[in-house]
Amino acid sequence: MTEHKPIQPKDVFASLPRMTFADVRDAAVSEVSGTRLRDLRSAFRFLEDRMGLDLTQTPATAAIVREIFENQRPDTLGISVKRLENIRSIVSQTLRSHGPRRKWITQEIEPAPVWQALLDLLERREDRWALGRIACYCTEMKIAPDELRSAMLGGFWQALCHEVTSKSPKAIFKRTIHAWNRALREVPDWPGEGLGSPFKTNPYMLPLEAFPAGFQEAVVAWEVRLCNPDPLDPTSPIRAYRSATIEGYRYAFRRLATALVKSSTVPIDRITGFEVFFVEDHFKSALRPFLKGERVKTEGYAHKMATQMIAVGRYHLGYDDARLAPLIAIAQRLKPKDIGRMGERNRKRLEQFDDEDVVRRLLRFPEEELARAHNQRNKLRRAKGVERALAVSLAIFTGMRIKNLRQLNQDAQILRSGKRVFVHLSDEETKSHRALDLELPSETVGLLDQFLADHRPLLPGSDGPYLFPSEQGGPRSYSALRGALSRTLWQHAGIRISPHLFRHAIAKIVVERHPERALDVSRRLGHKSINTTYQSYLGTEGPAASRRINALLKDLRDDPSEGET
Repeated sequence: MTEHKPIQPKDVFASLPRMTFADVRDAAVSEVSGTRLRDLRSAFRFLEDRMGLDLTQTPATAAIVREIFENQRPDTLGISVKRLENIRSIVSQTLRSHGPRRKWITQEIEPAPVWQALLDLLERREDRWALGRIACYCTEMKIAPDELRSAMLGGFWQALCHEVTSKSPKAIFKRTIHAWNRALREVPDWPGEGLGSPFKTNPYMLPLEAFPAGFQEAVVAWEVRLCNPDPLDPTSPIRAYRSATIEGYRYAFRRLATALVKSSTVPIDRITGFEVFFVEDHFKSALRPFLKGERVKTEGYAHKMATQMIAVGRYHLGYDDARLAPLIAIAQRLKPKDIGRMGERNRKRLEQFDDEDVVRRLLRFPEEELARAHNQRNKLRRAKGVERALAVSLAIFTGMRIKNLRQLNQDAQILRSGKRVFVHLSDEETKSHRALDLELPSETVGLLDQFLADHRPLLPGSDGPYLFPSEQGGPRSYSALRGALSRTLWQHAGIRISPHLFRHAIAKIVVERHPERALDVSRRLGHKSINTTYQSYLGTEGPAASRRINALLKDLRDDPSEGET
């Protein structure tokens, strides 16, 4: 099976000749009638008039359908979320029924006998489904099972992108790799080798174990120091560092040491401790790959690592300011001008909340998500929907960081006093090391009580203490809770928001309407100083301030008595 057909990978699951969206629309119009005809014409007219798509020139492919709808916001198009979903559904269905004839893969492509024999070995139906596409693809491309390699999956990816409209090619691609590797582990005599994404590049960082023992021991000694503060040692940390901070230092050590090796500045066998970084030329060579540029998009990355290493020199190696002066000067030059301020991406994302309709959609979302959940017949899906509604409500009305939200302990951190309910975060659980008591509004309390009584017991892992449990009983993973917060709001409300941006958004919404509440916002976010709130969380309220001042000046102009005291 080494002779290949003259077929392009992207065409394995598709058929030629190509059609345009106008061709697809015209073919469908001739076969439908009544309300279906009306809706179809309306949907394609929307593509043309509101989205600016030239139907006569745009190829009708699955990839273009995804591209058209992927980043569209209903509010910018002037339609509801439901209307946008309906338009996408109509276009996708019309493409499937009247577009270029698509092969129903596992029905129209018969896997080669050697591939079918492999599929028959799989006991789980979901594994047979997951590997059905790759079996058909390899049959068409004349690839035997023992010949399949990761590098060949790039063509499979192209085929998926030209075949799927309603599902995510990325999800199918990942599921295929996962199912293949599981079969390789579990099915005796499964041929070939493990698969991975062909798009992954080799990691830049060398593993810590690649460096001499002396360097590894220095890293461990620094971590022990950070974990064990000594009140009698003035160079010791005041409190034990968080695991994430310690991991950040470990990453910095690996990155900087790797840079010295890959730039040929220092041979790897000479990196025996931290001292190697404190030669000025070495310091520069270690930081240079992390300056903002084509590979590094974030400004301040090199500055952060420079300050970390200066701290190591001062508190661990005992270097005085004179010894560190050249390195401190370098760190000062690397310091971003807007350090401590809101990033440009967050600033752009917050612009959507200048629209009162978007603000209302955000604040009403928990109630609407709860209604959608109650419409679910499946009890587990209903429970998941109520869970999402509660998570969004807590994000809005407490401003908790996602770390605290996902680890919320229903017994230890949710406190009740009569009808009042509080979320308590101890000083060890907050970033600012200040305890927080956040009172929940009555609507969130009702949602919480409903979730605990009727829905949480249905979730896998509900025997654990966490309000939002994982299937294993631990806290919900960051990615899972992020999806519950961010993906759901985008799908149903057209709002692009990350978990952390909830904190910025609520600060903006409140302070723009009531500037005198800035201190309340600062306290609720758990900031030590209101300066932190102004520098990092505010800064987009200029237009609102202008409106208030303009209104005051107009009042003074129209009624001079307004200015009298």
